[in-house]
Amino acid sequence: MVLHKVLKYLVLLLSLIAMGFFFYTLALGDEAIELNTEGSQAVTVSPLIYLAYISLALIAVIVIIFVFKGLFSSAEVLKKSLISVGLLAVVALVSYFVLADDSVLDASGKVIELEDGELLTAGTSKWIGASLYMFYILGVVAVGTIVWAGVSKLIKK
Repeated sequence: MVLHKVLKYLVLLLSLIAMGFFFYTLALGDEAIELNTEGSQAVTVSPLIYLAYISLALIAVIVIIFVFKGLFSSAEVLKKSLISVGLLAVVALVSYFVLADDSVLDASGKVIELEDGELLTAGTSKWIGASLYMFYILGVVAVGTIVWAGVSKLIKK
């Protein structure tokens, strides 16, 4: 309960700071910011960006704390989570070592050139292939789970 109050006041404080910067930016006007006269971007836009970074960092830390708190609340929850992470690691390893190849040639036999002018390396090709195969596997599993849940509901009725 104490943490809830602290977080509520922290959100209120950050909101008030953001509101102050917002109204200052409105009062300054768009032209001054676009022209960056007298360093107006550093006074108006930069603090808002830093405030967004701080908010993002606080949210990430709070989420991580509550995730670990929830994980360690019971042994069963921790066991299920570790099994899920292990299965995800197995899918990633199978995608990388078994399914992905390191080919760097296109259909005409030329080495693939990237947008920045560099040539595609075997390692990069293998990572791209592994990512695609992992995406496909997880997509099939997700669709299969949805279908399984629907069929199970129909059978139970």
